[in-house]
Amino acid sequence: MLAVVAALVGGVIAVYRPPGARMESNVQHLAAGVVIAAVAAELLPDVHNRAPLVVVVGFAIGVATMLGIHRLSKVIEKRDVGGSFAGAAGLLITVGIDMLIDGVLIGVTFLTEAATGVLIAVALAIEVLFLGVAGVVALPAGVGTLRKLAVPAAFGGLLTVGVTVGVLVLEGVTGAPIAVILAFGSAALLYLVTEELLVKAQKVPETPVSTTLFFLGFLSIFLLDMMH
Repeated sequence: MLAVVAALVGGVIAVYRPPGARMESNVQHLAAGVVIAAVAAELLPDVHNRAPLVVVVGFAIGVATMLGIHRLSKVIEKRDVGGSFAGAAGLLITVGIDMLIDGVLIGVTFLTEAATGVLIAVALAIEVLFLGVAGVVALPAGVGTLRKLAVPAAFGGLLTVGVTVGVLVLEGVTGAPIAVILAFGSAALLYLVTEELLVKAQKVPETPVSTTLFFLGFLSIFLLDMMH
């Protein structure tokens, strides 16, 4: 629920107090540091001792999936699918699928270890907060408030579906399937950081503040992991 609430809060903030480019960049840097720390401290250690082939398969599927989503978003924008919503459609689809993946990842990590699930949920909540903002900001001018609020509500619904699937479908599953999912999730999150968050953050000049926020985000999750 933490991540779901974060998505809704991000959407509401974007509707009533749209952030400037500099603030968006700062949040993106903070989210990137948080997500990388969650992957490094929680997900990668869980797959480190698994069979190398299983890890490679999981990573390969994760990268292929994210590249496919990116390609789909570009095709939608190029073909002007959705009319005035074409520019936003690609981002909304990408974020929507990412929400599903994040939800499954939260569910799986809670099944593996509750403390790990909490840290992943916190890390992804910060990421999702920004994505809720990004989804609303991407909408074309003139869209009504209710339709804007429907975007973060849909994101929250997708997260809930992902968590539910992760818990109900994968409960009791161990071994290679869980390793594949964790490797898949690691690749997907690393892709999100390197190809989405940090790339978009570079649209405004880098500052010492944004760089510091990246490391603060990383350190905060790393310290939480050390203390649990």
